[in-house]
Amino acid sequence: MATTISIDDRFDCTPEVLFDRLSDNDFDDDLMKALNMSKALIESNDTPQGPTYKIRLTNPDTIPAIAKRFTGEHLSYVETRIWNRSKLGNTWEIVPEISGATVEAKGTTEIVADGTGCIRRTRGKISVNLPLIGKKIEEMVLQSINDTFKRNAEYCRSAIQ
Repeated sequence: MATTISIDDRFDCTPEVLFDRLSDNDFDDDLMKALNMSKALIESNDTPQGPTYKIRLTNPDTIPAIAKRFTGEHLSYVETRIWNRSKLGNTWEIVPEISGATVEAKGTTEIVADGTGCIRRTRGKISVNLPLIGKKIEEMVLQSINDTFKRNAEYCRSAIQ
């Protein structure tokens, strides 16, 4: 059974402005620094529709004891983002570096107009196939994603103004 990701963040700019910022690797570098996330660019590819990035991120937050034996002190993961300008969004897939478990995390982000601004809608699923504690790890990852997106939105709002 998968855990659902559903996050909406509102911004006071056009969808195109937000897309341009979020799909820019330099802006993302600054954002990750502001979030205290360690980021390494593994692969980058520019297409007419938009860039594709494969990055390794490490969350500095301490992992709960229940998950440490699978993740180590901090959760690291490889994320692939495929941006699409015509759809004003991306598809993403996250592969957490969790030993002994099959983990799937994937979804979409779309940016839609909303009055004088826009909304970034992120939808996805997290599934951790690990007997007894898989659901707990899914909930932990979801909480981390929600917290990160909240701080992410705050940074983006201040950077766009």
